[in-house]
Amino acid sequence: MRPEFPGLWKVVESRRLLWLVGLTFALIVTFQYIELPNTISSLFSSTKFPSSRNSTSLTRDSQHQSHSSNLSPAMPPSFPQKNATLVDDSGGGDGDEEVEVDKIFDTSGNATAPANATSHVASAEPPAALPLVKVEATAPTVSPSHVKENATAPVASANPPAALPLVKVNATAPTVSPSEVKENATAPAASAEPPAALPALNRSPVKENATTSQVEEDKKSTKTDAGSVSPVVRFVPDVKENSKMPDSGVMSISEMSKQLRRNRISHNRLAKKPKWVTKPDLELLQAKHEIENAPIDEKDPLLYAPLYRNVSIFKRSYELMEKMLKVYVYKEGDKPIMHSPILRGIYASEGWFMKLIESNNNKFVTKDASKAHLFYLPFSSRMLEVTLYVQDSHSHRNLIQYLKDYIDFISVKYPFWNRTSGADHFLAACHDWAPSETRKHFAKSIRALCNSDVKEGFVFGKDTSLPETFVRDPKKPLSNIGGKSASQRPTLAFFAGKPDHGYLRPILLSYWGNDKDPDLKIFGKLPRTKGNKNYLQFMKTSKYCICAKGFEVNSPRVVEAIFYDCVPVIISDNFVPPFFEVLNWESFALFVAERDIPNLKKILMSVSERRYRQMQMRVKRVQKHFLWHVKPEKYDMFHMILHSVWFNRVFQISV
Repeated sequence: MRPEFPGLWKVVESRRLLWLVGLTFALIVTFQYIELPNTISSLFSSTKFPSSRNSTSLTRDSQHQSHSSNLSPAMPPSFPQKNATLVDDSGGGDGDEEVEVDKIFDTSGNATAPANATSHVASAEPPAALPLVKVEATAPTVSPSHVKENATAPVASANPPAALPLVKVNATAPTVSPSEVKENATAPAASAEPPAALPALNRSPVKENATTSQVEEDKKSTKTDAGSVSPVVRFVPDVKENSKMPDSGVMSISEMSKQLRRNRISHNRLAKKPKWVTKPDLELLQAKHEIENAPIDEKDPLLYAPLYRNVSIFKRSYELMEKMLKVYVYKEGDKPIMHSPILRGIYASEGWFMKLIESNNNKFVTKDASKAHLFYLPFSSRMLEVTLYVQDSHSHRNLIQYLKDYIDFISVKYPFWNRTSGADHFLAACHDWAPSETRKHFAKSIRALCNSDVKEGFVFGKDTSLPETFVRDPKKPLSNIGGKSASQRPTLAFFAGKPDHGYLRPILLSYWGNDKDPDLKIFGKLPRTKGNKNYLQFMKTSKYCICAKGFEVNSPRVVEAIFYDCVPVIISDNFVPPFFEVLNWESFALFVAERDIPNLKKILMSVSERRYRQMQMRVKRVQKHFLWHVKPEKYDMFHMILHSVWFNRVFQISV
């Protein structure tokens, strides 16, 4: 035989072998992807789990729930005792107040354990093995960033299970951060001791506390979810709304309005549903329907239509708020941080709101939490800073931890926070640090913030802008109100303030300060006089009052200008003005971009006299919304703050 024939035979055999391998692979692929019985498919797939395992987990969970009643009580947050002095920001040396800071204890007297030792949902005995979890229906024990919508997860036991099978989602289940959490996501309850084979949990979005009653309620509310009915303890995702900043990094008023409309639509579509539906939820849905279909009414003598985005919607919403709104105010937490209203100075807004809503005769407050549409968290952001901030430490961690401990405490003691992840809870905070202190642990809550900065995480349609007011005399908050008529205001524009307060004011002073233009009275800090008469006189006799930002976007000059019948000129990029969801600010105020400071006079002079008089008249008409009264009056500041919170909650509700 010729020598080349054995080589040819080897080539033929190799081809046959390759065909055989290819045919086998084709059969495997066919078995994987066509509708074949699970018994055949499971031979080739490690990601298809038997459905019977989920029913087993149900049985085991229900068995272990019965052993979870031995929960140790939690204690409200506390801090080391020290003394602190509250300095009056009003500048009036005669009115300085001293506040002694006491150690916080639970006012109910039932607390026996620290907040960071809160109890957990735990079984008496560890299970022998944790069942495999169906990928499409439940989430493995990972941080919740990639948790899909409407997913649920198993409750971990107090002791580590003997074995934990690996659960793969697309071959891997990485531990990730909570920044990409999607709406309606839920997360697994953390165990007291992490199992040895379990990936590390990110502690920020999953809170390790729950009560037995909450577990039972949650179990009932999630029975319809495929593959699991295990409850979730407290889940507060760090949600970032889909707000797009323009390329310039500055969001104009018109762009803010567009973002508000977009967020309204996205909230309606993606709003996280409560774990169980209550009667107040249904009442809010009914209110939402009535507000959206409000009859046209633009002839109310108390409401001047051009001041509002939609006066008919505002009027109907306000009427329904007066008719049905009930607020539950938490009594937990001791002074000075909780229940300590400051009524004087630039942080007075949060204090006045706290004082009025906690008054005994407030018709909106209910002692029956089951009837509440909203839950108020009565802490003072100013007193939080005075009491806990360590001078020159440049760290707010202990302040944030205090608020987190407070939320942990009330979420163990009551079921209300867990039911909505805090979406029906709200706060009113006027300190500059409040946005950063509340951004993470109050991600779902409604925040009324003086520092309403788009770049600081302000969420349109959820958060609301709290007016910053400078109250000089708490006994007479309306003293010196009003100013000269439009024809008796010889000064074109006025500003006075600390020149080194932020980066913007030196620019303003460099262009227009030191009498560079006789029509513009732009000063640094004015000499102090009795009653601050120089400052007030300029406010009362100027056509326009410049409201230039300081270190933050907010300034009490916005409300001061309205208080003295002066048209506000707001120079503060990305500042969301108060009651933005209701008021049409461009009808009575001017907004000047920071980059346009060199053209300030040209912009002001371009406004016709007729237009100016119209704006000044509207300032007078909108003034009632920015006034504090010792006894609240219809449409005043207290009611407007409460309405903005109510309005945002109504348009977020989903059941």
